[in-house]
Amino acid sequence: MNAGAVRTLAAVAAVLLASGSIEMRAEAAEAQTAVAGLDGQALTLEFIDKAIAEGRFKGAAELLTRAATRYPGPEVSLREAELMLAAGSLADAAIAFQALEADPIVGARAQTGRGVTAIRAGHPEAAETLLADAVARDPALARAWSARAVLADKRHDWTAAESYYAQALSAAPESAEILSNRGYSRLLQGRAAEAETDFTTALAKQPGLKAAATNLKLAKAMQGRYAEAFTSTNRDELARDLNTVGVAAMLRGDHRIAESYFARAIDMSSRYDKVASANLAYLKSIAPELQDGQSARP
Repeated sequence: MNAGAVRTLAAVAAVLLASGSIEMRAEAAEAQTAVAGLDGQALTLEFIDKAIAEGRFKGAAELLTRAATRYPGPEVSLREAELMLAAGSLADAAIAFQALEADPIVGARAQTGRGVTAIRAGHPEAAETLLADAVARDPALARAWSARAVLADKRHDWTAAESYYAQALSAAPESAEILSNRGYSRLLQGRAAEAETDFTTALAKQPGLKAAATNLKLAKAMQGRYAEAFTSTNRDELARDLNTVGVAAMLRGDHRIAESYFARAIDMSSRYDKVASANLAYLKSIAPELQDGQSARP
């Protein structure tokens, strides 16, 4: 796959960074219920981690306030830094993580957190240095290995990416997000069949993982299985999936099929009108045969 195709694919396919994805789903009231049932530091930290991972920042902050009084120490301070990172306070998060890096218990994890913060702040070289140091201190840090793999993907260093994903999965074999990220990496490499396997396995572990579900459709379409890519599509997702499969058809050189999918996406949803219109315009710029004004519907 050439560099232009990789850039186009990267702009369309959805991917979650396993080292810190934050989606808001649960209600804030759940945090209050959790507070009432806390019993001990380990359970407290578990509830805090869950609240941060699910994007319930207010609930996480309330839990942290109570935990700081009951269980002051580096584990709670690390969660405070993680909450800053999750909420987008990158400068504050970096300072908070750095203050913990000398700690013998949480230091390597704090260094990982600062590495992830550097990625989000747009400093990949600094991030790589921090993450490499973190795994040197603790080779079992799946999050650090996964973040290094994502950085390698951005450099198109596929050999390093494969190695880092393998290390991450060795440390966390049940992680659906890491599997999904490796599948995306393999899509970028043009290894669609292997990517499909990763996405399928990820969804078996975590059926609600949207990035894996979307990219599974893309992986099927990249193998020319256009109709099959829509197997699990519902009406609300159809315009998005038409656009996604259109991109796959365009990258495969099936220009008239791609044109049809983009046109249908535009017709179906104003939400995808701009995206699909831009893709259609790009398609016509690279496909002279479409200038005759004729199109084919799959």
